[in-house]
Amino acid sequence: MNEKAKQIIDVINEVIIMPDVQAGFPDANGNTNVTWCNRALHRMLTLLGGQVSLLLEPRGINWTNANAMVRNARVNAQRIPDAKMAQERANAGDLIVVVAPNTAGPGHVALVCPDAEGYAENRGPLIGQAGSRNGIMRVSQGFAHLTSFAEYYYIPCEHGCAA
Repeated sequence: MNEKAKQIIDVINEVIIMPDVQAGFPDANGNTNVTWCNRALHRMLTLLGGQVSLLLEPRGINWTNANAMVRNARVNAQRIPDAKMAQERANAGDLIVVVAPNTAGPGHVALVCPDAEGYAENRGPLIGQAGSRNGIMRVSQGFAHLTSFAEYYYIPCEHGCAA
């Protein structure tokens, strides 16, 4: 595994334990029935030097929920055709996001995590996420009922990623 891929894993592990991305962390109105996949993905991409602005609303992360990140990815980012290629690109050290819209509620977003075991169709890609459960897991575990709607996008680096 190359240094960029290792750095992605390190940043995911750093972000998913931060207090303000844990499920139930109060929002600006004091609501605790919330999750923070959008905040966690934003932070991961920022720490890794990715062009996170491709996913954001003009006013910034505080005005960008997961469904907005889906809409913005579709317009601004390069789509990766399938889960296998998404995992291969992440394994090579590219920043690959996975997004899923939800017309009946919050969408979901995460970062594809490099996987030393490689890609297997029956397992699907490995992701790092915040949500009802934070951690590194398979896309089917993190996206649950939204898995079939998952889309993958490449996020380039601002000025060449660190590592």
